[in-house]
Amino acid sequence: MRNFMIGIMMAILAGFFIALQNVTNAAIGAEVSTWTTAMITQAVGAVGAMIISILARQNRLAGFAEVKPLYLFGGSFGAVVVASSVLAVTYVGATVANALLLIAQLGTVVLVEAMGGLDLKKSPIAGKQWLGLALMMLGAVFISL
Repeated sequence: MRNFMIGIMMAILAGFFIALQNVTNAAIGAEVSTWTTAMITQAVGAVGAMIISILARQNRLAGFAEVKPLYLFGGSFGAVVVASSVLAVTYVGATVANALLLIAQLGTVVLVEAMGGLDLKKSPIAGKQWLGLALMMLGAVFISL
């Protein structure tokens, strides 16, 4: 139960920082290009993660060779996330951009789990998951009005 609560707190914390990152990235993007913003954000994030890793003494590189090559491209996905969110916040505003981002995240992970992709346990899509996605989409519509 303790780990479950920690997981919930970390998910909320991640959501908080994703929302802040989208807004701050849009501000950077207003001054420099979209891809320069992605580069700056990724570089600052890498330095920040390195410092935290060193301070937390959790820099275990020994298992690096065991990581599947496909998973090493996760950081490049982050660059696309940053660039896309810069444009999204600029064109539709932070609220709508974040609502759509959440729907896309949830829809993607439901499909990936349904297919058992990326080493996740295969889990069929339940009716309540479809309902949840539909309600989120309806919420995004209401938020954008």
